[in-house]
Amino acid sequence: MNEIISWMIEVETKAAKLYADAAVTFAGDDQFACFLTKLVNEEQDHIKLLEESMAPLSYESISKVTFHFDEDFRHKILAPIVSAQLSLNKGELSQREMVDVIAEIEFSEWNEVFIYAIDVTKVLDEDFQKAASEIDQHRIHIQKYISALPDGESLLQKVRRLKSVSNKRVLIVEDNVAVARMLEVLTMDNTEVILARNGEEGISHIQEGHFDLIVADVIMPKMDGIEMYKKALSIDPTLEGHFIFFTGTEDPEELSFLQTSNVAFLPKPSPVKLICQAIEQVLAKSSPRQNTNVH
Repeated sequence: MNEIISWMIEVETKAAKLYADAAVTFAGDDQFACFLTKLVNEEQDHIKLLEESMAPLSYESISKVTFHFDEDFRHKILAPIVSAQLSLNKGELSQREMVDVIAEIEFSEWNEVFIYAIDVTKVLDEDFQKAASEIDQHRIHIQKYISALPDGESLLQKVRRLKSVSNKRVLIVEDNVAVARMLEVLTMDNTEVILARNGEEGISHIQEGHFDLIVADVIMPKMDGIEMYKKALSIDPTLEGHFIFFTGTEDPEELSFLQTSNVAFLPKPSPVKLICQAIEQVLAKSSPRQNTNVH
């Protein structure tokens, strides 16, 4: 986990430098330079938070690790920062292109990775809540600035991948908020994502409409994932083949059910790349809004 946090500190440091250099380059626009300087300060606050979480991790914290961030994923996060820094250094980055870069960075999976890391390493719940609130405010601040620009709304719609009427529907049933948020951004390309905190909430959503994919944990309060799965199929038999269980259960009976049932199953932790591949495979089975059972 410390390796992941070290990588995240590197990303935040590079982002802070990019924003600081850009503030100098575009100093002729006071409003934009001020905006960039505020971003630098916020990135530095994120670095401090990550550094504080670098203390020796307990076995309990390490056992909570859910995602492996593979090299492809890490490159995806760093690529726009590195590319923009090179262009800025050469004097080839326009102000509008800088805005595009900010939007691409800040509305990618990056901030959910940050929240997830804080959740895993936190000592107190207040630390996580504070971090989540700061990230949300960070995004709101950026969104307000971009929205005020000409064509700003269209840029936000593009980078945030807002849902359209043809989107497929995805239900994520996970009681850990940070894990649910991370799964949400991994599934949100051209999809409508609904979050549920336990099996009971999941069933309520299933009763209200069809889903093309359901990603669920097994160990959850009120109703576990396997009970929810059985009830879901009794409500809508076409959901068979459209479930992915993503869980760290070690219970022999639960593992036996997962291994012998016609259901996709990924252990916690799993590489992000593998999770995305499983999601794409299930979503490829059905057309948007169709209740077809494809085997």
